[in-house]
Amino acid sequence: MGTLVRRDVLRAAALASAAAALLPPLPRPALAAAPHPTAAPTVLHLSQSAMRRLAHDRLHVAMRAEKTAATPEAVEAAVNALMAKALSVARGAAGVAVETGSYTVFRVTPANAPPRWTGRQSLSLTGADAALLLKLAGRLQAEGLVMSNLAYEISPKAVLSSEDALTTEALGALQRRALAIARQLHLDVVGYRDLTVGNAQSGGEPRPLFAAQATAVMPPPVGAPGEATVTVTVSADILLAPPRR
Repeated sequence: MGTLVRRDVLRAAALASAAAALLPPLPRPALAAAPHPTAAPTVLHLSQSAMRRLAHDRLHVAMRAEKTAATPEAVEAAVNALMAKALSVARGAAGVAVETGSYTVFRVTPANAPPRWTGRQSLSLTGADAALLLKLAGRLQAEGLVMSNLAYEISPKAVLSSEDALTTEALGALQRRALAIARQLHLDVVGYRDLTVGNAQSGGEPRPLFAAQATAVMPPPVGAPGEATVTVTVSADILLAPPRR
């Protein structure tokens, strides 16, 4: 009896082993795919300017009192007297900023003549009423002052008055250009970095008209204002990346 039971157990085990061999193998558990690292964005360095032409709105006149004499004392006395009279006249003009500048006295030694001394002191006049200022300059020329320079310029107030509008225009142009470049590269604009916005600046120096010496008979100087270019520049690092699917 015991031998029969043992044979039945061995037979059952053999049948189970044969059945297992006929079954398809169980699939191995799939390994999770490692995520692809996110690519660093492309950095586009871009700058854009907006500009506007504005009329010169003030006039600057540079003049000087200049005298020559045999001694430095005589020269200084003559320059001082002439400048004192010029200041009295200039300060009576409404809306004109009056400022004295450098004062120099130096010796001149001609080849075949005794040494002489020359002295000069500068006078600066600035105002928005060009007609008034030109008339004043003519009067000072008649008093003995010499014209050094006359130039139209744009005032800081006029430059600042255009700053906000030019900033908006420059930023809009920067954005449009960034989008256009991104489309050409098949990328999207995903952010901005390190944005720099400059202040309004007027291009070029004041427009000089002339520098002339005084003569015995001279009509008042004349002039016509021009224009200045005011510019605002913005720049930024713009981040570009492939479109999200």
